Amino acid sequence: MREKFGLKKLENEILLEQFRTMSQPVLVSKTNGLSGKLFIASEMDRMDKIGYDCVAACVNDMAALGPQPLFFYANISCVRPKADKIRVIEEGIEEGCRIAEIQFAGSEIVELPDKYAFDQYELAGFIVGIADRAKKIGSGRLADGDVIIGLPSDGLHNNGYVLARKQLFLSKGTMEVYYDMLGATLGEQLLRPTKMYQKCIRHVLANEVEIKSCVQVAHGGLDRALRLVLNDRCGAVVKRRLDNMPPLYQMLHNDGNIDIQQMRQTFNMGIGMLFIVAEENADKAAECLEEAGESPVFLGLVETGQDLIRYLD
Repeated sequence: MREKFGLKKLENEILLEQFRTMSQPVLVSKTNGLSGKLFIASEMDRMDKIGYDCVAACVNDMAALGPQPLFFYANISCVRPKADKIRVIEEGIEEGCRIAEIQFAGSEIVELPDKYAFDQYELAGFIVGIADRAKKIGSGRLADGDVIIGLPSDGLHNNGYVLARKQLFLSKGTMEVYYDMLGATLGEQLLRPTKMYQKCIRHVLANEVEIKSCVQVAHGGLDRALRLVLNDRCGAVVKRRLDNMPPLYQMLHNDGNIDIQQMRQTFNMGIGMLFIVAEENADKAAECLEEAGESPVFLGLVETGQDLIRYLD
C-alpha cells in the first residue's frame, strides 16, 4: 500500500546504548485512538492535524507514566483509502513525532468497506517507550493534604465529541459559524490540536520533584481522570469554579443544555493533565511548570480514608 501511494519508507530501528545505565529498564506501551474528533475533521475536510492529535494522545498517556517514548505506529482504517488523505494524515503524524522527539515507525492502512461510510476514516496509534522501573511515576503513596495540580487543555482534546455533536446539533454549516466568545468558528475551536505535556513533566522530574500520581484527562471526563489519579482508593476536595470554565464549556453547558455532573463525566473541563505532589513540593512543582511554559492550576487536596470526590463550586 505504501508503494502504491508513493509514501516514503519509514524506519523502525533505534539504538538502545543510551539506556544501558538504567538499573531496571522496562518497555512500556500505550494505545489511543480518535473517532468523534476525526468525524468532525472529515466533515470539515480538515485532516491536517488529526495525525498530530493521535500522536499527542499517545505521548500524553506515556508521559503520565514517566518513560521516554521511542516509537509510534498508526493504524488507518477506511472504506477506500485516498492517497492525498493518507499523505495528509501521515504528515500530521510526522509533525507530532518530531515535536515529541520520537520515531514514526510505520502505519498500517486497512480497507474495511463493510464497516465505514464513504470517505470516513478511523485512526489509532500505538506507542512504545522505555523507563527505569525504579523511577516510574505512580509509585508514591498518597497522603492527606497532597496537592492535585491540573494543566490547562487546548479545548476538548479527544473527549466528548459525540455528546457535543448531539447537543449542539453540529453540522458542517453550524461549525463554520464564528463566535465572538470563542474568538474562532466552532469548528476551529473543536479541532484545536491536543497539547503535549511530555516536556513540562520531564522538567519537573529533572528538578527532583516527586510526582506521586499522574494521568491524562482522556478516555472519559474529569471525574474519571480524578478517580484514576487517586488510584480509586482516596477521595479529594476539588475547587473548580464554574464561572472559570473556558468559553467552549460554557457554550456546551448553556446552549447544549448539559448539566454540570454530565459535563464532568464527559469533558475534560479545560484540564488536560492531572498529577499529585506532596504539599511541601507543590510550590516548586508549580514553579517548574511555569518555567516550562505551563500555567498550573491548584485544583484540590487529597483526602485519604474515603473515596468521595467533593466539588466546591
